[in-house]
Amino acid sequence: MNRLIPFACMMLALTGCMPASYRQAKRMENHYVTGSPGDGWATVKPGGADRAWFNPEVSGSIYTDSNCGTHYRELRLPDLANESLAGLRETKTLKDETPTVDGRAGVLRVTTGTLDGVAVTVANLVTNKDACTFDLNYVAPAATFDAGWSAYQAVVDGFVAHR
Repeated sequence: MNRLIPFACMMLALTGCMPASYRQAKRMENHYVTGSPGDGWATVKPGGADRAWFNPEVSGSIYTDSNCGTHYRELRLPDLANESLAGLRETKTLKDETPTVDGRAGVLRVTTGTLDGVAVTVANLVTNKDACTFDLNYVAPAATFDAGWSAYQAVVDGFVAHR
């Protein structure tokens, strides 16, 4: 037990040395708003994300996540978008755009591929603000993806960080 005291003191000292922006950013994690996906989309447990919705008619999920402070990684947006799609196999990019989201640059990719052997289409929008990365995602079977696109767009259009 006595050996843990110096370790704990060192960790507290290191935390105190972190830039104030990172300490403040960690407190801002999950502090953002989004638009509502609308009718047919039910709120579900988000797992490792911040919030999630599911629509049984579309068999699609929309989910959003934030990583701030010590969870934030200073990478180029295209690289962050690539990481979000790393689990897909046999991919084909349908859309690769750079929209402005809440006054910041973003990367929006729509990609088809297989996930655990199932054919899906994934929309992933990633943006950074302060010391936070935000991911807004939509996943559905390729056959029903278009039916949920306007709901995803409503979530994205209502995104404002740090509220």
